[in-house]
Amino acid sequence: RFSPVLRLTFLDVGQGDSILVEFPGRKKMLVDGGGVPGASFDVGEHVVSPFLWRRGIKRIDYLVLTHAHPDHLNGLLAVARNFKVAEFWEAFSPDDSPAYTQLKRTLIRGTVQRRVFRGFRHREGPVAIEVLHPKLSAPLERKVNNDDSLVLRLTTGEYSFLLAADIGVEAEKNIIVYRPDFRSQVLKSPHHGSRTSSSAAFLAAVRPEVVIICAGRGNLYGVPHPEIVERYRAAGARILRTDDDGAVEISAAGRSLVIRTAASPPQPD
Repeated sequence: RFSPVLRLTFLDVGQGDSILVEFPGRKKMLVDGGGVPGASFDVGEHVVSPFLWRRGIKRIDYLVLTHAHPDHLNGLLAVARNFKVAEFWEAFSPDDSPAYTQLKRTLIRGTVQRRVFRGFRHREGPVAIEVLHPKLSAPLERKVNNDDSLVLRLTTGEYSFLLAADIGVEAEKNIIVYRPDFRSQVLKSPHHGSRTSSSAAFLAAVRPEVVIICAGRGNLYGVPHPEIVERYRAAGARILRTDDDGAVEISAAGRSLVIRTAASPPQPD
């Protein structure tokens, strides 16, 4: 399916992340796949895959795993079964994860597998993709840590989208030191709006106009935390939440952002 603009859809996968990136043209990227730890409900099979099929998508050009916690990883198992995957991107890999092992076995032999770290850059048409975190270090296989999450920044024209995965305050500090100028109009809230992320210094650097919080309704973790939501409001950002708004779609259309949610028609920002 052809897309005339850069379009990101933040799927409602409950307590987890799954983001479809449609580049101008026909290339697609899926960042994480959601997942419910220990549950029989397969988010990848019953939410993510049907959504992609309805979009007319049969191939994922870039499948990205930000880190191997179940709420980001588990849904990718069904995606890897159901779709042809051209490239698989990750930074560090888990030292002990049956689900991750299964994912790697499911990816077809022709899938290009890349480890990408800070400084990696890639261009997809008019969209520049940059990895801001983590920094390459040994070992490459380690215990899963939120602060090792892969952070991507996508830029087209005057708009940037920062996909901050589950990083915490220490990783935010590292990004600020590495790349002081990474202003992004759209921010995927780090770690589902947890109090361990979204520091005042980080928000001052990003200066987001729109913040998307991926969280499950009535989740056990109490996210997004009211203090963080208020911090976003104080920063002047418009807040969208998958637990309230359902899926959130944002398109960079010319000189404006067009926002559409499962609960509302398209709205210019």
